[in-house]
Amino acid sequence: MKKILHSSVLGLILLMFACTVKKPVQEIAQTPAKKEVIEQVNSYNNFSGNLGFPAPKPAVKLYPPDEAALAIIQKSNSNASMELLNHGFKLYTKGACINCHEARDINNFNNSQWGHIIDDMAIKANITSEEKNAVLNYIVSVKIALANK
Repeated sequence: MKKILHSSVLGLILLMFACTVKKPVQEIAQTPAKKEVIEQVNSYNNFSGNLGFPAPKPAVKLYPPDEAALAIIQKSNSNASMELLNHGFKLYTKGACINCHEARDINNFNNSQWGHIIDDMAIKANITSEEKNAVLNYIVSVKIALANK
């Protein structure tokens, strides 16, 4: 027990000594990592009212499904209902999709990209194939309805 206590005290003394040894001025000036951090911090300190924090992101436009979206999706999926589209909208804006990130504007990606994104995210979000299809039906139908307006 005394050996453990002695080695612990010795280790603590060595650690304290290592932390108190000062680097020469030249060595500090040649450390590029510190300069980068300082420049990054200073880039936000413009005193324009944000107090050093990045400006907030603009709000994302959310598009709830409507009758036009339902009519569009029913052309390719006769079993589609407003309930299905609303379920997809809720998953996308309040459910599984926002557990890891905020909702994105559905117009940021084309339908093919959304298909790949939803396939990848469904695995991470642990949603069923029915839920995945509800989100995809919501996005595709509303995107087409918005384009037709």
